[in-house]
Amino acid sequence: MKKIFFFLVLSVTLFSCSKDADETQNFTVHLNVDRFNNIGNNNASTRAFLSDENGTILDSGDLKKGQLTTLSFSKDPSAHFDLSYMRYDIDNDLGIELYSLVTFTNIEAWTYYLSQSLFCENSQDEITLKLNNTGYPLEVISTPTLEGDGGPQNGGYFNFSSNLIGSPTSDFYVSFKSPNDQFVRYYWGESIPEGSVFNIDYNTLPEITNPVNTQIPSNSFSFFSVEGLKNNDISNIHHSIAYGNFAGGNTSLSTSAPPNVFDNYIFNVYYHNNNIEYSKQLLTNNIPEGINTPAFDFTINNPSPQNFNMSTTGEATIYKVGFKAENSNGRDFLFHNIYGEVTPEVSFSKENLRMNIQQSYQDLTGFETLSLDTASLVYYNLTNAYKDILKYEITGKRYEIPAVNGFIDSFSKRFE
Repeated sequence: MKKIFFFLVLSVTLFSCSKDADETQNFTVHLNVDRFNNIGNNNASTRAFLSDENGTILDSGDLKKGQLTTLSFSKDPSAHFDLSYMRYDIDNDLGIELYSLVTFTNIEAWTYYLSQSLFCENSQDEITLKLNNTGYPLEVISTPTLEGDGGPQNGGYFNFSSNLIGSPTSDFYVSFKSPNDQFVRYYWGESIPEGSVFNIDYNTLPEITNPVNTQIPSNSFSFFSVEGLKNNDISNIHHSIAYGNFAGGNTSLSTSAPPNVFDNYIFNVYYHNNNIEYSKQLLTNNIPEGINTPAFDFTINNPSPQNFNMSTTGEATIYKVGFKAENSNGRDFLFHNIYGEVTPEVSFSKENLRMNIQQSYQDLTGFETLSLDTASLVYYNLTNAYKDILKYEITGKRYEIPAVNGFIDSFSKRFE
């Protein structure tokens, strides 16, 4: 009988130990930084922090280009964890120090590849166009980044060079407007070899006689851009077609798109009225004739980072709430942006997290609280899963709309 009792006690003990072991498991985040990422540029430094919902720091490590940083903690399977980056930067010209803290809430254990930073290539892989009979001055319509030189001599001329994105050959598009013409003219070349030089009579370039005007809501400032895409382009070149920047506002945006050149377009628009901002990115077969205001909204019920609360209406995927502060001498600035999943009622308290992170930075000891700066909602109509979108935010990788008629809507408010 004693032996039976002993084995029963032993079995219960072993079962209990096994159950306790199953209730905890390692939560591990790998942060693999591309060697061409801009982390560490210009004497800036970035540190990553893994924390629980209460803001307790569980692990941390510096992020450096070309290196892997691993954060890990033994956890309850039902627990939620946040990942934060603190970037420190100093501007010697202005004599200020910037601390930018960003927190991604309820993350997944994953290997995150912090991608190569976007940059403009500066190489000898160029195309040069030498245009004559242009009239003067000739206006570049398709992009604000092209530079060249021109003059009125001999009916007008314009010379410019631009980098080719693909190598060793690349397609290339650019459009112009002469004061002598009613319509825009364009140059389109396929598989252009590096270093090509073309002498062109401007009047032989084809015209675009059917521009499309896109109507947007009334605004006090607007900006738009249009990019052309070719199917099966292995270089995935986004050819700039049109752009506009209207400081006083504009409700009609004109795009001159060449016929039978591009298969799809990316249409980007941003506009605001006072402290209300809207933006839309659309992948489409045709330039849209109208853009509507996003069909969602939010109300801030409590702006404090200690007990933040907002109510939302409509369908959105992810929110971003930003807080800011500066010290009394106007030299140190602290920003804290928080990403999370949109629900009808959004509540969080991240002050304890911020204060715990601040302990690692001596200059931030005087920052007791932050004030609300911005809040925004973003909706992805083809990928409405928060954690899928969050991975793009964590890694800094650009989200590519996966199919035609996909779009991204954004609605923001500023509190100043």
